[in-house]
Amino acid sequence: MITREFLLFDMIASKLSMLLRVFLLFLFCPDFVQVVSSSPSPVLKNLARGSALKCLADLCGGLPFEVWKSNVVVENIRANHEDRDAKNDIAVLRRVLNERGVQGLWSGWQVRMVEGFFSGAVLLATKETIRKTLTASPVISKNIPPYLIGFIAGAFGGASQAVVMAPCSLLVTATANNGGTVVTTAKSIWAREGLRGIYRGGPAISYRQATNWASRQGFAELIRPRVQISGMPGEIVAGLLSGILSTWNTPFDVARITSQSKVFSDHHNADSQHYTLLETMRDVVKKRGVKGLYTGIFPRIGQSCYQTIFLVSIP
Repeated sequence: MITREFLLFDMIASKLSMLLRVFLLFLFCPDFVQVVSSSPSPVLKNLARGSALKCLADLCGGLPFEVWKSNVVVENIRANHEDRDAKNDIAVLRRVLNERGVQGLWSGWQVRMVEGFFSGAVLLATKETIRKTLTASPVISKNIPPYLIGFIAGAFGGASQAVVMAPCSLLVTATANNGGTVVTTAKSIWAREGLRGIYRGGPAISYRQATNWASRQGFAELIRPRVQISGMPGEIVAGLLSGILSTWNTPFDVARITSQSKVFSDHHNADSQHYTLLETMRDVVKKRGVKGLYTGIFPRIGQSCYQTIFLVSIP
């Protein structure tokens, strides 16, 4: 049975590799980009643009912030189990660079590109379709301000990402902290816990993504008219500010990493593996105080700003 499962993961890995090549074709082949750009369907355009922008955001800075943030949270978890003081954010970053070099900040980039290919497409297509549909309605646009429409559209777009992001974020977190390849990590998790282990932290991701993009889109719509800078610089400033403000939901992300870390950590018991989202948050507060819910806030601000600029300001 395990052998068949391992073969299944080898097959999945080959398919993911093929999808990555398709993305690279989109990114670097002008003819393919021209065909997509000339498509009369705005949904198809947003699917393609969302894939490209999300992957580009991760490659040029978003993923290093994610790896740094995950390592900070896991460091605090391990420090609590080992009854010692946790290293600060900068010390954790130095440890990652010393142990794995600069390339260590891009750990799990292959699976992150696959995640970005799908999640970026789903996000941009969903939120832009809902935003434009609501804005086009005379009744809705007259009674609901643009920033509230932004919150609604962003929430639906973010929540729709959870299906693909749950397993992908788990593999990125696991490889970022334990090393090894994505395929080897996936095989190990599947052999021990099956599909349930692959989707560990799924509810936290759903809440995080819905509140992430509701906040990023909504705050951007609210801030942009108040920024006295025209053109793209003004859009970027609004994106930076809304990205910072959107990190209020960091407790959801800490709960996600905490839950997923139990899949590959030696410091857990059987009961804690099946905690709900609220039980995980209570456990974090009990062990590390309320401030524990905002562990890794600084790298998360950097990551949030990157993604808001690429997927809210630019589109």
